[in-house]
Amino acid sequence: MKLSIDLEYHVHSFELPFLRRLKELGYDGVDFCFHPLVFVGGKEEKIIAQIKENLDKAGLVCSQVHLPFYDLTLPSSCHDEWVEHQMQGALKAMTVLDCKWGAWHPVSATECGHDRKVAMKANQEMLKRHLETAEKYGVGIAVENIFAPFFSSVVEDHIELIESMNSPLVAACWDFGHANLQVSERGRAEDFRMIADKVKILHVDDNHACEDRHLAPGFGNVQFNELLPILFAAGFDGYFNMECNIPLRNPEITDLYCEAMVKCAKILIEESGGRVG
Repeated sequence: MKLSIDLEYHVHSFELPFLRRLKELGYDGVDFCFHPLVFVGGKEEKIIAQIKENLDKAGLVCSQVHLPFYDLTLPSSCHDEWVEHQMQGALKAMTVLDCKWGAWHPVSATECGHDRKVAMKANQEMLKRHLETAEKYGVGIAVENIFAPFFSSVVEDHIELIESMNSPLVAACWDFGHANLQVSERGRAEDFRMIADKVKILHVDDNHACEDRHLAPGFGNVQFNELLPILFAAGFDGYFNMECNIPLRNPEITDLYCEAMVKCAKILIEESGGRVG
């Protein structure tokens, strides 16, 4: 299994020296999170081309992206042309980045008590619209599991939405931290087992089951030793992508943290019967 790290679009994150250092530390790819600033001023093509050039020079790939999304608290009926523009631009940019899958947050029916039927219909309509663009560029949309009370926190809803689209370009993104905040009578491992064969990309992060902290794996109480064997058994062949809050104020601390995450990932993967490389 190869290693990847989530990088939001901000100062220094895609500069060549930093990317080369990530390669030296043992990362194989990066997860590019599309910030609205990318699309300000009509400069997105130039920005994306430069990021791709720097990734190539550093010997890294864009393993996955995080697609633009609506605020979780907005109603399922929300429609914003600016967000829609970002989504269309991001799907197109994935081809430049040579990236196959993008994580996508579904909307929730916050306007009517988180009614699952209302949210399901809204997400199906939204995905159908975005799928037209995804098919045009040959890229995939991976629906992410969100924490309760938001839609897709219940694994049955997550699966139903994906299967209802009946497309090989719609799959699942599994966020271990979000799942760790979910209470399930079956247990988190059994929930994961139900959807593991649909997972194409990962958000690996940790917490203590009380807040979405995005800690480095191993720094919380996510039971990776129970969950990763399920992932391996399902035939997952993607990247162990760490979506963690990276400290950026001090370069030395940033370096140490990124190095620690590589070591944590290797320990967890190998303890669970996998292999890094």
